[in-house]
Amino acid sequence: MNFRIREINLKDKEIEKYLDKLNVHPVGISIMKDKMTLKLIKVEEIDSRGANILKQECLSLGGDCAIPHDAYQLKKENFECIIIGTISMYKNLIPKLKLQPFGLKILGEELEKVLFSEKITKTKIGNKIFEWGKRTYVMGIINITPDSFSEDGLYGENYIENAIGLATLMVEWGVDIIDIGGESTRPNSEPVPYEEERKRVIPVLKRLIKEIDVPISVDTYKPEIAKEALHIGAHMINDVMALRYDKEMVEIVSKYNVPVVLMHSIDGRGGKPPHENYYKDVVLDIIDFFNERINFSVENGVKRENIILDPGIGFGKGLKENLEIIKNINVFKNLGYPILIGPSRKSFIGEILSLPTYERVEGTIAASLKAVENGVDILRVHDVKEVKRALKVYDLLTRSDYENIS
Repeated sequence: MNFRIREINLKDKEIEKYLDKLNVHPVGISIMKDKMTLKLIKVEEIDSRGANILKQECLSLGGDCAIPHDAYQLKKENFECIIIGTISMYKNLIPKLKLQPFGLKILGEELEKVLFSEKITKTKIGNKIFEWGKRTYVMGIINITPDSFSEDGLYGENYIENAIGLATLMVEWGVDIIDIGGESTRPNSEPVPYEEERKRVIPVLKRLIKEIDVPISVDTYKPEIAKEALHIGAHMINDVMALRYDKEMVEIVSKYNVPVVLMHSIDGRGGKPPHENYYKDVVLDIIDFFNERINFSVENGVKRENIILDPGIGFGKGLKENLEIIKNINVFKNLGYPILIGPSRKSFIGEILSLPTYERVEGTIAASLKAVENGVDILRVHDVKEVKRALKVYDLLTRSDYENIS
């Protein structure tokens, strides 16, 4: 007998669909899908006694926990560890941890939140429904500035017509959202006064609302700009300050009931990378930031389905941090919200390739596709045509629901 065997590689969302194609009974699918999904969870600051109990509980359920050798000596110290197990194991582990001392009850609650929190599956932006996980969406950048880092700033003579022309092209290329902004956040740039930002953004926005049929986002952290933009008809706000600049901002977003991008940054501007030890773990530090901003937003009236998270590529991060963010998009997804990133033409690509901004298209595509592989929902880019074409192919290779790619 000749058995034909091969290894299969399935992402979380593909497992159930694959089992269904095998004509496995629905009850069997519900049981087996959790046994086919392996999750590695890093835990910081766990008591040595708790670490030993955690390891024994994991082993009893068919999993394991990697702990430092010193932890076995039960010294009164805190350690890091890595839990190894399937979703099925975690479902059995969490109730057990909630009955244990040494902080394991809190750990159980945190694991439950990370692994089993309710996910936002759809968001309405303008008159369009965005179904997260179905495909990757593209946000096209229109910088109405004279000093954009990407060298694509349109501010100058005929800037309104130039912006409208670029937006029209982006629509032809298949852009899903257009993001317009009037203030550069490149390193060492100066804040733009409200009057100047308004002069740049509002005339273009008024035209775009009338002339194109895709949702329009306004990239601003100033409540005065956001309020006028939303009153005119903008469909979402992209805030590099994550609603920190002025308390009025969260009130405006809540009142108009529109999606808002909460971006991680140190001070809301591009800036130089922080000192070497600024981040203990850049991914966990950003998650802590997101949790605080999410709680703030929801407590002040922003609906959960209107929150989109952006880890802030290039904003107070160096090459190492930017690569860690892209490699760990799936970790941010565990928070339950759609994830947007903007790797487009960023300095980390220039550092890798030793190329100026206008020659970073290929690097942008490579970073974008790795982010898609890890589950990113929206890519914010300058080169819409090139990225959109690459995505159409890549989505077919990485999304489980590829039959409906458009």
